[in-house]
Amino acid sequence: MTSETHFEQSKRRTFFKSGIAFISGVISLAMAVPLIGAAIAPAFKKGQKKWVDLGLVELLKGARHKKINYTFQAKDGWVQATRERSVYVTDEGGGRFVVFSRVCTHLGCLVRWDEKKRHYHCPCHGGIFDETGNVIAGPPPRPLERPSVKVENGILYVREV
Repeated sequence: MTSETHFEQSKRRTFFKSGIAFISGVISLAMAVPLIGAAIAPAFKKGQKKWVDLGLVELLKGARHKKINYTFQAKDGWVQATRERSVYVTDEGGGRFVVFSRVCTHLGCLVRWDEKKRHYHCPCHGGIFDETGNVIAGPPPRPLERPSVKVENGILYVREV
């Protein structure tokens, strides 16, 4: 065997090894992309908004800034968890209810209704909201959130995000 033939065989062997390695890499990548996508996709899915039962309308008639605690199931990525929240409910009459989130729009502390002063107060940084949820003092940049509500079959529901 001459050195030229040996060189050509070595060159051919190197070419085939490189080709096989390249094809193996392409096949591995083609298989990995869907697997990786399936593994991380739940982290990018937005949670579904759902209606959560706040109670019987009959028991909420005449309510004025009544604090209601509730729980619901939420999916966060891969984790199914029970969440706890509370809101303030006011009966406006005629089957209409207003619901305010208790979360202060400044830094997320929980506000309280002060019956004597007739306003919502955030104990963390002194934010004050009037009866309609509008900011009247302190650092909150916007009014209290007013989640959607509906009444069905005598039950008040709030839209949880």
